Amino acid sequence: MQNVPMRCLTVILLVVINLNFPSAQGQATSPKSTSASPDYATVATAIRDSYYHPDAMSTLNCAVSVDWPAFFGSLKFNPPAERLKAIRGLTMRMQSVRGKSPIITFEWTSGAMDNKEQFEDGLKQMLGGFDQMYWSLVASPPINNAAEITKIEPMANGGAEVYSSSDNTKVVITVDRENVPTHYTLDSPAMNGTIDLRYTPAPKPVPGDVRRISSMDVSERIGTSIINVKVGLDYQTVDGFSVPGHVSYDLGGAYSLSMEFSNCFASKGAIADKSK
Repeated sequence: MQNVPMRCLTVILLVVINLNFPSAQGQATSPKSTSASPDYATVATAIRDSYYHPDAMSTLNCAVSVDWPAFFGSLKFNPPAERLKAIRGLTMRMQSVRGKSPIITFEWTSGAMDNKEQFEDGLKQMLGGFDQMYWSLVASPPINNAAEITKIEPMANGGAEVYSSSDNTKVVITVDRENVPTHYTLDSPAMNGTIDLRYTPAPKPVPGDVRRISSMDVSERIGTSIINVKVGLDYQTVDGFSVPGHVSYDLGGAYSLSMEFSNCFASKGAIADKSK
């Protein structure tokens, strides 16, 4: 039964790695008429400014802890006492850099498990998947400029469907009447998926920080398999940036995993301005 946690971590890993939002970064493939460009530019700017993403942050370094008793409890799995002691004594630190793979380190303060390499590899992949998802979907805008939009279809409720395409992935972003992204549809040769986003108001709303992503309902289809997972986010302030303090995964109500990010520090280094 010792492989049960690893199988569950692997399922979470598949979701967070495969459903990373592809940033078009000016690689749109469909031409647009000159007369439509001003409308596209207005929509692109409105989407970009509709929720918080720390564009000026280049690195985030945090200690990461997992609520292991809750995780095993959701699995209805009771690991041997000495194995649980070792896992609970595991400390992790993730150095996350925009556009690069994170550096993740481990320290077994209560003694290591006999299969620690396998366990660490699973955690590295899971945290690496979250890292990719965070930078691409939460810490960056989905649309940088008008050139990334291939089509806009207005909706009767005042919102719109905004089309983009990049890296062999077609993306449709549903925005509400305030141009806030509420739903993504992703279609690629490897997989299809949807993401529904929910937001929480910023504690002190200001331009650029009116609201923050608080949860995502992710549905992924690979072949005949469908995986549904809900990702929850709570924030903390670190060096002037709002960054994840608590992250939770709930996989179809079957089991859940919760992570805390603490003792963090961040550094500035603005990404290239793609808004023009």
